[in-house]
Amino acid sequence: MCDNKVSYYVPKGYDYKEVFVQCGMTDPHGNRAICDTCYGDDHEMERIQQHEDNMDADNAWLNSAGWGEM
Repeated sequence: MCDNKVSYYVPKGYDYKEVFVQCGMTDPHGNRAICDTCYGDDHEMERIQQHEDNMDADNAWLNSAGWGEM
C-alpha cells in the first residue's frame, strides 16, 4: 500500500463527480483501489492477492461456523 490517490468518477445528479481514494482503501464500487504504480509491481500484486485469499478463507471459516462475514 502506498500514499498515491486513485481517481474515480461517481454519478452526481445528471453529471459525474471526481473522487480520490487512497491506494489500498475501498473504492466507491466496493473493491480495493489500486494505483498504477502498485498495479505494475508484481511483488505488490502478489501481496494484495495473498491478503484477499486470507480474507476469503477467514470469511469461509466464519460462515461455516454460523458467524457470517466480518
